[in-house]
Amino acid sequence: MGRLFIKLYSILVLAVVVYFIVIANLGNILQGTLERYFSDLSKGTFFLIENRLNDIPQKQWPALVDQVNQGEGFSIQLLAAESLTLAPSEKDRLNKGSMVISEVYGASYSYKRIANSGWVLEFPFEQSSYRENQYLSNSTFNLIEMSLREQPQNNWPSTMAKLSHHFSFPVTLLLQEKIELPAPLQKSLLNGEIVWQDIEKKDKDFLYRHLSESPYVIKIGPFDEPLTLNYLQTILMLVLALLVALAVLFWVYPLWRDLRQLGVTAEAFGQGDFSVRAPLPRRSVLHRLAKTFNSMAQRIQRLIFSHKELTNAVSHELRTPIARLRFGMEMLDSSTDEVARARYIQGMNADIDELDQLVAELLTYARFDREKPTLKFQRQKIEPWLVEVIRQAKIGKNSLFIDYKIEGKELVYARFEPRLLARMLGNLLQNAQRYAQKKTLVVFTHSKGYYQISVDDDGSGIPENERQRVFEAFTRLDESRDRETGGYGLGLAIVQRISQWHGGQASVENSPLGGARFIIRWPENEEYTRID
Repeated sequence: MGRLFIKLYSILVLAVVVYFIVIANLGNILQGTLERYFSDLSKGTFFLIENRLNDIPQKQWPALVDQVNQGEGFSIQLLAAESLTLAPSEKDRLNKGSMVISEVYGASYSYKRIANSGWVLEFPFEQSSYRENQYLSNSTFNLIEMSLREQPQNNWPSTMAKLSHHFSFPVTLLLQEKIELPAPLQKSLLNGEIVWQDIEKKDKDFLYRHLSESPYVIKIGPFDEPLTLNYLQTILMLVLALLVALAVLFWVYPLWRDLRQLGVTAEAFGQGDFSVRAPLPRRSVLHRLAKTFNSMAQRIQRLIFSHKELTNAVSHELRTPIARLRFGMEMLDSSTDEVARARYIQGMNADIDELDQLVAELLTYARFDREKPTLKFQRQKIEPWLVEVIRQAKIGKNSLFIDYKIEGKELVYARFEPRLLARMLGNLLQNAQRYAQKKTLVVFTHSKGYYQISVDDDGSGIPENERQRVFEAFTRLDESRDRETGGYGLGLAIVQRISQWHGGQASVENSPLGGARFIIRWPENEEYTRID
């Protein structure tokens, strides 16, 4: 589970890192697009003003710019090219006549150099944070100045100290000569403007305003923002990562638990516990895998059990005819009577026939138990097929009467695998011949979407507590070793297997004839044809 989580979280971390890299470089990615966009917006404006400036002397340019800036709105500025703090690449493009977009204090400005002059036109596209801070703090500076002006100038420091207690941020009165600001900000300060100083390394902001006709400057700041505001984006990203991690955990934990259960089951199965299964619920993602594993384990367990059972049965079943053969050979070797020798040879031949039949039965059962053949279901006409199966079963047993009946005049065709179903019915008839007294009856019926074959005999029947066991391999209720009635206990096991391949089941109950009734029932799986 640890490796799975590390892999998932590594993918999440990589996605977050890529996200931040894209955000960090978004400005560079969009710079070209922004320059083209702003250039298109201001192209006509710069064309009109540049034409007017070229038609008049340079000393009249400020007046024309002031005339253009009449009314409310962003003002176009006429600046000396040397006063601009642009990157070298931006200055180079500006000198070549291109329009340059630059950001100053969070606001976007476009710059266009007037041809054949040292002047540059500046047009703002967005309100800067600098201007916003000036506007926001203007009333505060005015009120502080009004309070100071009410006192003599030598009392200003003490008055400021009293006023500072009413503010949540530092408010101080400093001598202008002690203020360390860049030259452009010093110039703006002396001109009476509110100056904003942003110290990025210390993450602090300060605002200044000079008190006219005095050596003093009012300084406010720094402004301590709450931790949640300073690191809001980081906190939100951490919360997002936590929520994603919890969601992943909620999804992965059941998967890990089921994988672990499946692994424990597979390990136990590999160590020889063939009865173990993976009990995963149906809602589990691995339910189908567990179902496949359980099916495989069931088949392997059955094959191993069948192998052991077959080995034990072979050793048990072969012992008796081999012992008889050995005894017959000893008697044959010691006997001089031709009649007796002939009898011993006949018995030995019978034992060899029994061994041959036993091997054939074992091989048949092994084949049926280990592999499911390809079933070729056919729509078969019932009566001719049934008559032929009965005829084959009566060979060598002419004294036993076998009758058949097809219930329902409309039942003419049925769908099944004719070769395998014939083998199954043949085994049932052989079993009936072994225990029936005089009569056996075969009935073929159809009801509620199922076909059914029942085989009745007038024998001694099967006790109720033994009826399930008779379909197990090598099970014989008659433990005699008589060649005529003993059997090998494999015929009914084959019957059960063939019925299962048809999707049905074999069962046994009391017969109206007084003996046992064996019933084979399987679904039709196809609409049968009714012929009146």
